[in-house]
Amino acid sequence: MATITRSRRATIVKEAAQIRMYCQRQGRTIERTVTAIRNALPEVTALEAWRLALGWSRADTIAQISDLYLADGLLPPGPSQSMLCRWEHDPHEWPGREYTAMLCRAYGARPVQLGLPLQRQQ
Repeated sequence: MATITRSRRATIVKEAAQIRMYCQRQGRTIERTVTAIRNALPEVTALEAWRLALGWSRADTIAQISDLYLADGLLPPGPSQSMLCRWEHDPHEWPGREYTAMLCRAYGARPVQLGLPLQRQQ
């Protein structure tokens, strides 16, 4: 996978936001918004496209995951924005089962929709 510059990353975020707003005006589902983002911006992974389709920053996603842990009566284990970035961009980095489950809950998606493996050996 080619490295994306900061400038291109900023353009991707801006274009994804425009696609998200268009899709919202059209009454499209998040899943259809993800598809539109991925079609227009093929360098965006499924996991990143879900976050962008929701209009969330990485910090927003981490906060959502932390809130889920707290709602379950658990202390958040502390995934970081840099971990999420690696999961979104490094084809060799995947979240473990627990984080996968929390990402799925936060995004309202299944692992396969997020481009995550169904089973992971720990």
